[in-house]
Amino acid sequence: MASAISSVKTDADPNNNIEKSNNNNKVNKEKQTLKYELPSDYKYEVLKCICDRPQKVFECGRCHHYFHGRVSVPCKVHPRDCFLMDFCTCPYCFTSTTNVMESSLSLEQVRKIEEAQLPDDSDDF
Repeated sequence: MASAISSVKTDADPNNNIEKSNNNNKVNKEKQTLKYELPSDYKYEVLKCICDRPQKVFECGRCHHYFHGRVSVPCKVHPRDCFLMDFCTCPYCFTSTTNVMESSLSLEQVRKIEEAQLPDDSDDF
């Protein structure tokens, strides 16, 4: 009885996903089966980390000021990570980030606008 049991060997991979059964009568044949089947409505979603996204130029929809940086958005891969320099509100009027939009201007164009000299009262306009 003990010799009959030892002749059938069952091996599994380290993740326990595939079973291989060897029998003395069928030496070279391996039967591979999954131990479990996924439901038909199962959807596998690969989450992308946004922690190292680049800085951009934003415009506030309320006060129309421009600022450079990143708007605070929670990462789906690292939901507990908090970046202290990300904006939670507009730095000028303190409105929420729902009113903040990404600007089509580059940082250099925004700097030119900010550093431009405004006409004073002595100009003839």
